[in-house]
Parts: sequence; structure tokens; C-alpha cells
Amino acid sequence: MHAWLEVDLNVVRNNFALIRRTVGSGVDVIAVVKTDAYGHGLEKIVETLNNQGVSMLAVMTLEEARKTRANSDKPILLMGYLDTKELTDAIDEGYVLSLYDRDQFAYYQRTAERMGKTINAHLKVETGLNRLGVMPEDAAEFLTGLHHFPNLKVEAIFSHLACADKRDQNLAQLRVIQDLLVEIQGKAPLLPIHLVSSYALGDFKEGYFDAVRVGLAIYGSDEVIKDLEPALACKSRVMQIKEIGVGEGVSYGRYFITERPTKIAVVSIGYGDGLSQVFRGNMSVLIKGQKFPIIGQICMNHIIADVTGADIKRSDEVVVIGKQKSPDGVEAEITVAELAQQGRIRHHEIVTRLGRALEKKYID
Repeated sequence: MHAWLEVDLNVVRNNFALIRRTVGSGVDVIAVVKTDAYGHGLEKIVETLNNQGVSMLAVMTLEEARKTRANSDKPILLMGYLDTKELTDAIDEGYVLSLYDRDQFAYYQRTAERMGKTINAHLKVETGLNRLGVMPEDAAEFLTGLHHFPNLKVEAIFSHLACADKRDQNLAQLRVIQDLLVEIQGKAPLLPIHLVSSYALGDFKEGYFDAVRVGLAIYGSDEVIKDLEPALACKSRVMQIKEIGVGEGVSYGRYFITERPTKIAVVSIGYGDGLSQVFRGNMSVLIKGQKFPIIGQICMNHIIADVTGADIKRSDEVVVIGKQKSPDGVEAEITVAELAQQGRIRHHEIVTRLGRALEKKYID
């Protein structure tokens, strides 16, 4: 195997338990497992979370919902777009649907009525992200007129934080929800609310409401609350070692020119395996517990490390993300958070790209 991911399911369990303790017993936890559980493997993650106290699982597509249902008995929130056939299948199979557009109200009602079914749904309200979501005034009109939609059972209201790590902006979005609640008070049923996502877990407790909706925190890709650990490691192997002289170009485009005699290690992973080219010139890997810089262009299936002065051999394990010990037992680590900062790229993009391309090994 030229490159692979290792996912520690015990870490997933520990992270979820920490989130559970952080939010307290009165708040449900909705686990976001969309996009193959952020690249960690949907089936295994769902199976792991099913007995850990998760209240609901959130996905983006009907295919993901079906895979989730096969591995869990928890309610499933299907948040993404559904075409006509997918909608009837989703209603028939009993998933909780997301209402995020005014046009859906009557259309979903007609469809459910024709099928003789009831749609369980969460109403997504636009509070500041300006992506999916019903405008607050439309949400108020809908919620106070639910008797016009007898086949739509709205179970909750939710929204999405735009800058979850910025408390002042979170408060502004919270106020939109509060204003909506004031407007519909006494005219519509009191519904559960979920607003907070992973980055807001630490300092936005007033936004917890009835449930939190978290993804990144479960996988530990960043320490959004103290003591979370990364569940995922990415590893590869050294394919070749060679010595090159001064003034030699390394990799495509000769973006890197050696300024001294240089020992290089060609490593079997590249952008075809999900490693973005944004990391050119600003990432390192671990070999024998030591960090070595990646030089030159990231290729489709290869990266090249400067290992000058080190005793590195063909087939040595290379850690792109994760921990590794040196021969004398000293442990070093490269985190997704570190890579994200270096590449100015989101944590989610790193792990989902790698997760789509590489085989996974599970530790349990």
C-alpha cells in the first residue's frame, strides 16, 4: 500500500464523550457525518457513534442517509438537495428533511399528501451565513401558518454560524433567532433549536439551546475544546533516496533549486491522493520522528523531502499527518490544524480530500 489513512475509533469515542460532558446532560448532540464522515469513513464512524449517546446524525445526500441507516438506529437529518425521485424515496424511507427554501413548503406538502405520508423536518433559518436558509420573515410566516401544511411536521429550527470561532458574530446570529422566537411567541409551537457548531463549543454556551451540531470536534481535527485528539493519521513510504548536487532543480517547473549538495527522499503520495498543491513550499513530513521539509512541486503521486544528513532508507514510513517516534523514543506530531494554517486551507478540505482518495485502516 503506497499511502493510507489510519482512523482511531477509540479517539472518536473519547472525543464524543468529551463533547457530551462539555455541553451537559440537557443538550442533545447531533453528529455531522456528511462527506464520508469528513473523510474518516461514514459506516465505521456511524457504527462507533451509535452507542455513544448521539441523538441524531446529519448527512447531505440520500446515499449518505441510506449508508447511515444501515449502521445506526438514530434519526437522520438529510440536509442537502433532493430531486423529485430522491424526495419521494426520502419521504418513503422516513428521513428527517431540511426545509431551507420558501418554495419547498407547498411542494413538500403536496408531495407528502399525494403519498399519504408525513414529512418530519427541521426548518433552516438564514441568520447571517447567507447560504442555505429561509429568511426570518418567511420562517415566521410559515411557522405561524403550519395548519396550512398538515403533512409537514416541523420538529426543530436550526441555523448555521458563519464565523463560529468569533463570539461577537455568533451573538449577532443568535439575536436573529431570538427575534424570530419573539415574533412567533404564542402563535406557533415552541420548537427545539440547534445553532452551535464545533468552533463555538468553547465560549458560546448561550447558543447551545436544545442541541449542538458538531462534526470537526468529533474527529479532533482541531482542539476546539481542551483535550480533543485527532482521530486520523495519514501515512506513506519512501520510494527512493538519491543525492543531487548544487544548482539542481527539484520536481516539475524547477520551482526549487538546491543551494547545497542535497539528499532527497521521494515519497509515495501526491495531489492525486488528496494532498493539495497549496502546501508547496510550506509543509513537512515525519520520518523516524524527525521533521523534513517538502521541496519542489507536489506531483500527482509523489512529494519530495529534503532529508540531507539523515539516515533515511527506502520503505521507511512517512507521516504526513499524525504522530511518530524517533529511534530514541521522542514523539513528534504534524496536525491537520498545523497544515491548515500553513496552507491557508480549511481543516475540512484537507481530511475530506485525503478521505476520498486513500484506503482507511481502523484502530479499535
